[in-house]
Order: sequence, then C-alpha cells, then structure tokens
Amino acid sequence: MILVSAIRDFGNSTLADDFPRTAVEKLGRHTSVSHRGPLLVAWPAAENLSQLQHADEATAICVIEGGDVLQQPWLRAQRAIDLATGERLESRSDLVSAVVAVALKSLVPKLNGLSSSFDRPTVIDALCHLKAGGYEIDPAGVYEFALQAGAEGDEALLMHEVANGLRKGHNYRRSQRLKPEIVRRWESEAAALTDLP
Repeated sequence: MILVSAIRDFGNSTLADDFPRTAVEKLGRHTSVSHRGPLLVAWPAAENLSQLQHADEATAICVIEGGDVLQQPWLRAQRAIDLATGERLESRSDLVSAVVAVALKSLVPKLNGLSSSFDRPTVIDALCHLKAGGYEIDPAGVYEFALQAGAEGDEALLMHEVANGLRKGHNYRRSQRLKPEIVRRWESEAAALTDLP
C-alpha cells in the first residue's frame, strides 16, 4: 500500500508508473493506518508522521522524504534505516540542554496523548519558563527529543509549534499550571544527573 499526503502529487510522480496496481490512499490528519504488510509513505507532512507511530499492523514502513523540516528529526527518533547507505539514523546527543531535557521528560507523562485542552497550556507554561530562564528552545531539537522521550507524535508536534512561536517572538498567555519555580527544580535534577560518575 502507498500512502500519500496528496493524491495529485502521486499522480504526477513516477510512483504511479512504477506501481500501477498498488492501492493508494490519502494520508489525512485523522486517517487511521491499519494496513497489514509493508507501507510506502510518500512525502508525508509532520502531522502524518505521528500517525505512523501507530501503524502496528505494518510489517515495514518506507518513507520517501519530501520537504517537511520535521521528517529527518522524526526518522532519527524512530532510528530508521537510510536505504541509500544502509546506516541506522541516530539522534544527536546535543539536541537540547540538560535542563530542557529534564523539563521535556517531565512533561511527557503529564500530556494525555490526545492534545487536550490541558496539554497546550502546560507546554506553553513550561517552554515560556525555560525561555525566561535563559534556555535556548530549538523547535526541531525539542520535537526530536520529545519523540525520543516517549511523547506521542501530536504531543511532540505541539511542543514544536509552541517552541517555534517563542522563537518568532509570540507572546503566549500563560495559564500558570506550572509556576516559574519549576525551572529551579529542573536545574537541580539536571545537575544531579551530570554529577553522576
């Protein structure tokens, strides 16, 4: 089965000629991926990638990269294999600072995987407090690290969206679900981790 984000892109590509009898489906934001067997996913957008985490029936997933900047971070977080080189993609260890890493790891269990009305204010508070504390919030690094830390795709995408907004100077309204003192706790936890032998 071939999944595409836009059917017109498939029809205008050589894939249509190369796989004339293969079933093709549009991969929408709310499309469930329940195909048994291998999947070829052509040019997915970031929101499509999160759906692939739940493609439990698929025996293999091959992603043809497009232009979305979050494809490489997603592929590295999944430890995908580059078919051109045969190498397993590995995430960088320097995606985020130790304090940001502790903060993101503490956020993942608080989020419910459904991007509920509680998730967004919690993410906004956390990332705003980190930025106010002087910590760099790289949107792609936050996205990739969140996936590594066990966040669902939609949760990581939400963190990326908020981090991107902060980078662009957006002034988010804070809910105060998390108090500014939380940064000191994250700093202490990060220091304790770096003090280990």
